[in-house]
Amino acid sequence: MRLFYIAFAHSAHTLKWVNYFKKQHELMLVSFYPGDNIEGVDFRYLPVRHKNLAVLRLNKVKRLIDDFRPDILHAHYASSCGLIAAFTKFHPYVLSVWGDDILDFPKKSPVHRWVIRHAIRHADYITATSNMLAESTKKYMENNKDISIIPFGVDLEQYRYVERKASSTIHIGTVRNLTPKYGLEYLIKAVAGLIDSGSNVDLTIVGKGLLRDQLKSLVSQLKITSAVNLIGYVPNEKVIDYLKDFDIFVMPSVGEGETFGVAAVEAMATGLPVVASNIGGLPEVIDHEKTGLLVEPGNVEMLRGALKKYVSSPETRRVHGNAGRQRAVKLFDFSNNAKLMDKLYQDVVSANS
Repeated sequence: MRLFYIAFAHSAHTLKWVNYFKKQHELMLVSFYPGDNIEGVDFRYLPVRHKNLAVLRLNKVKRLIDDFRPDILHAHYASSCGLIAAFTKFHPYVLSVWGDDILDFPKKSPVHRWVIRHAIRHADYITATSNMLAESTKKYMENNKDISIIPFGVDLEQYRYVERKASSTIHIGTVRNLTPKYGLEYLIKAVAGLIDSGSNVDLTIVGKGLLRDQLKSLVSQLKITSAVNLIGYVPNEKVIDYLKDFDIFVMPSVGEGETFGVAAVEAMATGLPVVASNIGGLPEVIDHEKTGLLVEPGNVEMLRGALKKYVSSPETRRVHGNAGRQRAVKLFDFSNNAKLMDKLYQDVVSANS
């Protein structure tokens, strides 16, 4: 089978799909963003000055399609990649929606809504990472086209179970971009409340973003500088090194763009209990009071209370962490999720042969 991908070459999710399918099929990856060459993949980087100008590379994309002669065109992300895929008029065309492309992008203007509707209208098959995202996608559909639910999944060999050692300090951590939608200020305030009440905890935040200085200032104002570590950017393959040291993982998101929660699944796979906001697709990932605790987004006291429950009970952390690992194995093993995608490909080819 010959697969033609239009996707973000720098995305860890794209790389997982590409590295899996290159072993079974011939694959060309076209990206308007730079990325490293991938052995076994025909990678074509088509630079543009701005992502909104990707349409200017349409003729080049069409020529690449003519040369490659794919069996399937698969666009990942409905805005720039999906729009270009629709404009090529190639079929069969599979569209995977990821999150912000459906939840945030169409709200910017009528033109942005048209882009998403156009990308969806011309897709023959659609996949989404969660039921929540699928329902949101249907708002922009003109018919009752089926949407396949295929989570991103995680590599369970990379994210193995870790037996946590007893420690006098409970290590709370998260891996998030430092942007408003991830609600990190609420996490910092909740941790400050724990420290003020006598809990021996610290907090590690792994990630980069525009709010770094603002968050550092908040930490300083709350006088918890010695207990909070803002690590900055860490390559995806190094994230596991930090997860191994955490006792509790937190996702205090306040934006609906949290459509799946790969970071939560990665944490669960290592045996961590997860405290997360009851928002977006996170309730589909976290089984409340079994693998983690769900709290209302932006509610500092509720977040502090959930953290306190884990801080005060090593046994609860262990039981929920073990259950989280089992849930990750059952539902979010990337190899199984990739097989679902491959089954879709096989069905697409059969239906169009």
